[in-house]
Amino acid sequence: MILEAVLLGLSTGTYCAMYCGPVLIPFLCGTERISCRRNAGLLWLFLASRLAMYFFLGFIFSMMGILASEFFDPYFARRLSVYAYIFCGTALLLNSFGAKFPWKKNGCKCVSLKIAGNDFLTAVFAGLAVGLHICAPLWAAIARSVFFANRLKGIFYLVFFYIGTLPFFLPLLGIPLVQKIFPVMKRISRIAQFLIGFYFLIFEGLIKLFF
Repeated sequence: MILEAVLLGLSTGTYCAMYCGPVLIPFLCGTERISCRRNAGLLWLFLASRLAMYFFLGFIFSMMGILASEFFDPYFARRLSVYAYIFCGTALLLNSFGAKFPWKKNGCKCVSLKIAGNDFLTAVFAGLAVGLHICAPLWAAIARSVFFANRLKGIFYLVFFYIGTLPFFLPLLGIPLVQKIFPVMKRISRIAQFLIGFYFLIFEGLIKLFF
């Protein structure tokens, strides 16, 4: 079971990295006081939050058992992804306006907005939102996990699937080194984060939710 789950994660990890990349790269490249330790902490928080959402999904679908394979249809998954885009877009925009707007040092003067949009909270909320998006690889892992008679096995199948995707995120640990070589990346990344957050919230989220 462990080998199968890890290999599934390794074989589909590029898809996971491509989905998380537009969220993580501008966010990490645009942070203030960048350092290897701080960058690793933010990345760890994002991935840990994503893992927490996997635990939650693993628990829910393992409890449902065979019913999940019959009633958990692609339409519901798409609707769930809409909420994921809304939460993720909101987190990125709060971070843009609170910690990075107007894309210079110290950001916004509004204390409550700065607290809501600080980098560490953004990493947690964005990680939870990304974990809620049921992409094709996660769909395959969930479909496999629900057939285990032991519910605990179903949960940990998703955990080992997640572990298999982790190697694709290791290059992000080098972002502080790249940012020192190209300082202009910080300003470009902050603008990109704002545009991505706006796109996620409006076009992938609210428009699809109401129309």
